[in-house]
Amino acid sequence: MDKRICRALLNAYVRARMLEKAESLLVEMKEKDYASHALPFNVMMTLYMNLKNQDKIEALVSEMMQSNIALDLYSYNIWISSRGSQGSIEKMEEAFEKLIFDESVNPNWTTHTTMATLYIKNSRFDKAEDCLRKIETLITGRDRIPYHFLLSHYGSIGKKEEVKRIWESYKTIFPYIPNLGYSAVISSFIRMDDIEEAELLYEEWLSMKTSYDPRIGNLLLGWYVRNGFTEKAKTFLKEMLNVGKANSSTWEIIAEAHIKETNGSSPRSNVGESVYAETKGSA
Repeated sequence: MDKRICRALLNAYVRARMLEKAESLLVEMKEKDYASHALPFNVMMTLYMNLKNQDKIEALVSEMMQSNIALDLYSYNIWISSRGSQGSIEKMEEAFEKLIFDESVNPNWTTHTTMATLYIKNSRFDKAEDCLRKIETLITGRDRIPYHFLLSHYGSIGKKEEVKRIWESYKTIFPYIPNLGYSAVISSFIRMDDIEEAELLYEEWLSMKTSYDPRIGNLLLGWYVRNGFTEKAKTFLKEMLNVGKANSSTWEIIAEAHIKETNGSSPRSNVGESVYAETKGSA
């Protein structure tokens, strides 16, 4: 097999999670000198990451370094992510330091987003905020995705004013905000229990949307149900069904409330029975 076929086959094995075949093919590629660069190693590290086999990722990184195969940005990003996913902040930072000192590679906003996510997961909110500030300096062109991450992550660390600032900046740069943008900002305020701000943004989205996405409505409906606001949940669900439609998650939210109620675990909420009974024919 030539190099192109080997690469295509390796990608196919990894997508199918055929571990033994992928590992065997990588050995063959090394023997044929088809693996003298980062790409095949990155493909294998992706598979190991999906299989949560961090030890194999460490082994591949060590092999690359010993064989003088330069790590590229993707290699570093997955290595950093692997170490952080194990809960080892120190080891994650060690991998990031190696990236910083590698003059052939520059970290991008994705690198800092990965680290911010892992800092948040480990309750290191101060370091997460430092990463988010760095992301803001690395956004180039008209890429919306970094803004979605910033909105979500600032919300995760409770920085309400920062969420508002990023949202205003986002709207200034982009004349049209997709559903994903509204989902990111509304979910942030929901996480911070600022339902009033979430409701205002939901109304703004309703006035500007091109299509109704029930996942956005579910964000508010879920908050009402979790917090026992029975009448509000009933009214809101009816509004959802009037302007758009429900999806399976909508009814799972209602079913969960019903289960809680019948078990007596949520005495404040009778939303399960009342909302479901009044609206089940509208789905």
